[in-house]
Amino acid sequence: MKNYSRTFTPAKPLATPAGTSVARPGPIAATIAAPEPTSLKHALLEDERRRDQRVLLRMRALIHVALQGPATTLEADTLSVNPKGAVVVIKRNLPPETRLVLEHRGTKERAACKVVRPAKEMPEGFHTALEFDPPVLNFWRIAFPPANWREEEP
Repeated sequence: MKNYSRTFTPAKPLATPAGTSVARPGPIAATIAAPEPTSLKHALLEDERRRDQRVLLRMRALIHVALQGPATTLEADTLSVNPKGAVVVIKRNLPPETRLVLEHRGTKERAACKVVRPAKEMPEGFHTALEFDPPVLNFWRIAFPPANWREEEP
C-alpha cells in the first residue's frame, strides 16, 4: 500500500474575541493511504487510466457517419483532444466501435475514427470518446505536453 504524506499547518484565525485565548497547534501530519486494489474495482481503474496527455480544447468539428442508410453529417464540439483522438459533444448517440470520419473545421483535414466506449449523456449532448484509426500525427495542430510532464508542487 502506498502512503502519501504531507504536513499541513492550520490557517490562523482572523481575530480572537476579547478575553479569550486560543492555543496555536503546531503542524499536523496527515497520511493518505492509497486504496488496496480489489479485483473488479482495480480492473475498472486500470481500464480508465489515460494513455496520453489530454488538452482541454473547444473546437468545432464535423462527423461524417453512415448508420443504417445514407451518410449523415453531425456537428460536434471537442471537449478535450489528445494525439490519438478526442472527446466530442454530439447530439446523437453513437454506439461503441462505430466507424466515422472526423473533419477539423479549421483545416478541413479529415481522419478516420472509431467510437471507443459508450457515450455519456449530458444536457448539452452525448460526450463521445473517439480514437483515430489509424493514428494521425498533428491532426489538432497543437503542441501537447510531453508524456512525463507533471505539475510541480510548491
